Amino acid sequence: MTKYKIAAVSLNTTPLDFLGNFETIQSAILSKETRDADLILFPELCISGYGCEDAFFRPSLWEKGKEVLDKIKTISPNQVVIVGLPIFIDSFLYNCMAVLLHGKIQAIVPKLNLANTGVHYERRWFHSPKTFLNQSVTIGGMEIPFGHFLFSWKDLHFAIEICEDSWSSFKPSQVYNLAGADVLLSPGASHFAMGKQNIRRQIFTETSRSQNNLQVFTNLCGNESGRIIFEGGAFFASCGRLVKEGPRLHFTPFAITSHSFHLDEIRSAKARHFREPLPEPKTTLIPKINLSPLNPEEAKTSPFLVLDKRDESISPNADPTENLSPFEEFTKAVSLGLFDYLRKSKTKGYTLSLSGGADSATCAILVSTFVTIAKKENGDDHLTKLGWNEKNLLVTLYQKTSNNSPITEEIAKTLSEELDCEFHSISIDEMVSSSVSLIESVKGTKLNWKEHDLALQNIQARVRSPLIWLLANLNGHLLLSTGNRSEAAVGYTTMDGDSSGSIAPLAGVSKEFLLEWLDDIQKGNNRYISPKQSIQMLRNTKPTAELKPLTEHQEDEKDLMPYPILNSIERKLVYLTMNESEVLEELKKEYPWESKEQLFGYLQKFKTLFRISQWKRERLPPSFHLDEYGLDPKSSYRFPILSNET
Repeated sequence: MTKYKIAAVSLNTTPLDFLGNFETIQSAILSKETRDADLILFPELCISGYGCEDAFFRPSLWEKGKEVLDKIKTISPNQVVIVGLPIFIDSFLYNCMAVLLHGKIQAIVPKLNLANTGVHYERRWFHSPKTFLNQSVTIGGMEIPFGHFLFSWKDLHFAIEICEDSWSSFKPSQVYNLAGADVLLSPGASHFAMGKQNIRRQIFTETSRSQNNLQVFTNLCGNESGRIIFEGGAFFASCGRLVKEGPRLHFTPFAITSHSFHLDEIRSAKARHFREPLPEPKTTLIPKINLSPLNPEEAKTSPFLVLDKRDESISPNADPTENLSPFEEFTKAVSLGLFDYLRKSKTKGYTLSLSGGADSATCAILVSTFVTIAKKENGDDHLTKLGWNEKNLLVTLYQKTSNNSPITEEIAKTLSEELDCEFHSISIDEMVSSSVSLIESVKGTKLNWKEHDLALQNIQARVRSPLIWLLANLNGHLLLSTGNRSEAAVGYTTMDGDSSGSIAPLAGVSKEFLLEWLDDIQKGNNRYISPKQSIQMLRNTKPTAELKPLTEHQEDEKDLMPYPILNSIERKLVYLTMNESEVLEELKKEYPWESKEQLFGYLQKFKTLFRISQWKRERLPPSFHLDEYGLDPKSSYRFPILSNET
């Protein structure tokens, strides 16, 4: 019985880094894990990088992509290699996969369905053909089939649908399957969101059941272009069963997941269970391309031969999935995002204004966590090879005023000691007083807390900003901004103050989630982070900005509203797009102990703050997309700066 092996490569790419991406692809093709594979599948747009944005319009980018493709095709000519790149054909730019064999480009397959929701804007750059294509194009003086095909090599028949094609309500694979496809290849650039891998498993497992074939998915991995994190997690689903899954959120340049299978088993299942759909799709639209050997002698040595002695690295009864909790997914995704952001920006480390609160503590913990994971997956000397000094990767500064309590400084100091990072503490009262005095001389009036509350709060945050920026610059570091999505929603941040930074890693999740994440660590549930004394101290305090006199007992939830209610309103209005009356009715069910008048007040307050704070969200540092939705205007949610709902 003939046995075939497919290798799915999860890849960490960088937009526009054609040399770096080529070297990573080449290393994967030449690795021992792919050496005896019959077919090697790479992710979507892996040659150029997925996040090139408007650089996709550059003709030089298309040419560089074809130059790299020309190099890749000769690396391993007797294996089918499938890679992704943008290709300009007849007035349109397409998102394509190239099928390589015998040192030649055998065919180019364009994407049919373009992702254009949430964080994806593919229709800005790429053309979507309205039907299956079958034509020829000239690349490098060679006529190459361009369109949608059923590929045959020996006894194996396979087809390709690219990322969004597999999520579409009408999948191209439905037609490929009727035309005789045994294997469906789905190369993707599918972004990370907590819980999304479960959805992928459901989609591909169910498709493999209904079509009675082998579905192969592979994905990009890492913080590719700044905002979006890809999670890897390649997998194989066969006839309704998830049989193999690769590593997710890996810190290595690539990860290979391979699967060996008997073709007769798939066809036997199809003969037994597959039912022809009615009305029948037009399978005549799918032409066949025969990837035949170059000569009879090659047929004797082709990798597509009887390979029954190959070992399976997973038993049929083993659990093929990596079961991470949402809190662990968040931990590894943001740690990977911070690691890649630092590595790809060629910077030496992060500087952080550590306040003793939950947000800044979370940032510090995640930087420390990425160091641990990166060393574990790449070797203890990996940071040194990147030119980093581990002892200087995170520098923290506590900037206190008379409005800060001793406990927050103790929390900041204790956490820095637990993480073994550089810690400093300074007083900024003199600078705040000097700033206030200068403006008092301009205004000719004495500022006081009764009349000038907001201004006196904000000047403290703004005085901190140039100092922490100065320290970051001296360190050669990026500055971490610590704001979360709840604060972004209602503008609970001081522009050019605590909003300052190079990157805002927490802006994609709510304050409620972050507090629950810290509690989960203390319960010993997070495999990447151990419980800490500093977290325990922190969770015994109420979240506070500490910008008012201590006698005021300032708390975030007193200034705003309870965080769970804020998060609930935000999700209903922004993500679920419910109207005001619907939101209020749902809030009454969720929080029956609150009066209708109080809930209505919270709702009106949120709507007002959300509307007037859009300009702040436009100016926040880049953030990671982490949840099912986000508020980043660049990658998630666009809203008018000036508006007024009536």
